[in-house]
Amino acid sequence: MKLTFATQNKHKFEEAQAVLSKHNIQVEQLSVSKVEDKEKPMHEIAMSAAQQLANKHKKPIMVDDTGIFFTAYNNFPGANPRLMFGCLGYEGLLKLLAGKSRDACFLCCVGFCMPKKKPMLFEGKLEGHITLVPFNMEKDVMPYERIFVPKGKTHTLSSMTREQKNEISHRAQAFEKLAAYLLKNRL
Repeated sequence: MKLTFATQNKHKFEEAQAVLSKHNIQVEQLSVSKVEDKEKPMHEIAMSAAQQLANKHKKPIMVDDTGIFFTAYNNFPGANPRLMFGCLGYEGLLKLLAGKSRDACFLCCVGFCMPKKKPMLFEGKLEGHITLVPFNMEKDVMPYERIFVPKGKTHTLSSMTREQKNEISHRAQAFEKLAAYLLKNRL
């Protein structure tokens, strides 16, 4: 089975590829931007984008819309993690949490759609907390992985191997659910 993952993010692609390959599902990357109305909930964005791209490219498409949510701030940074990191950087984000709860969670919404069909949604969630300083600045990882420690763990996501991260990550959870659906329904 072969699926197309519409993303411009190499880290997301590599993680999806690692998870799905365990199920003999091949993944190719379609490096396009998706239409994102950030006023809508993440699950709607993911499903709508998957449906639009599946119909446009006439093949099964999956998309990922992921956010990080700080408990101290309602829905922030939310579905705009890249924008907020670009504006505030580590210094600004960590300063916002000074003296406040450092609890946070990642939410990953994977939209999947076959051409001319209704889109489906697969979600994964990872709870944890934000560190006082970033770690592993030399590693090529997504920014929030340097400051996020998963619940029950003692190190940031950036300190883990890909295999360790894929055992617990929000994205791996969502793609495992997609794989189970595809295999069950023999798509």
